Amino acid sequence: MSRTPLDRLRDRMLNAPNEIADEDLPPRFNEARALLADALAKIDDAGIPGETLVAVMLAEMLPRIVHQNGPAWAAAMLAKLAHSIGGEASPAGPIQ
Repeated sequence: MSRTPLDRLRDRMLNAPNEIADEDLPPRFNEARALLADALAKIDDAGIPGETLVAVMLAEMLPRIVHQNGPAWAAAMLAKLAHSIGGEASPAGPIQ
């Protein structure tokens, strides 16, 4: 079965931290990433739909991003992220 462009994009994005030197990562990044990967595997095993997972992750992540760096930084980072991936991915599915 051929992998979709979105699958290939996700794989490249997930592998990106592997290319960053450990000293350039935030403290305990690899430990936190491993814990999150385990939680995501459990969610997948539980049959939680991907759209639900994304909604929950955004609900948990966005307040933390704003709190950590401020609303202007969060908005700029999200705009940059959208611009960076916009050319390679198909439009998102329905808005929930």
